[in-house]
Amino acid sequence: MYLLDTNVIIRFLTNDDEIQSPQAFQLFKKTIEEDLTLVLHPLVIVECCYILQSKRYGYTKEEVKENLFRLIASSNIKTIEKEIVEKALEAFSKHNVDFTDAYIAVTVNLSQDLHSTITWNKKDFKRLSTEFYKPEDILK
Repeated sequence: MYLLDTNVIIRFLTNDDEIQSPQAFQLFKKTIEEDLTLVLHPLVIVECCYILQSKRYGYTKEEVKENLFRLIASSNIKTIEKEIVEKALEAFSKHNVDFTDAYIAVTVNLSQDLHSTITWNKKDFKRLSTEFYKPEDILK
């Protein structure tokens, strides 16, 4: 198994480099055709969301979600915390929030051990309909 880095995914999705993009395509093709397993880490998803939405690429949140869902759905790509990543990508694309905040909210919502999130970012966590507290609330 091999852990994927963001730059390989970006080259594959954007086809913006005449040397690296074809190599990324061949890597993913080999993954499908042979017994090669790639691992996708949530931190790489965070970076992909940020880069793909940048001015350079200008992807919409929906386009980011759809492209990353295709990777996650591939049988030889194993996504760490797959359920959380998928639900976070859905929330990210539907609400005006960063993927990281969506990921945190989904993690808390699916956890039996975590009570809520401590944040000053009440706007995004209200959008995500998840319980949160400000630090001063906990300090009372």
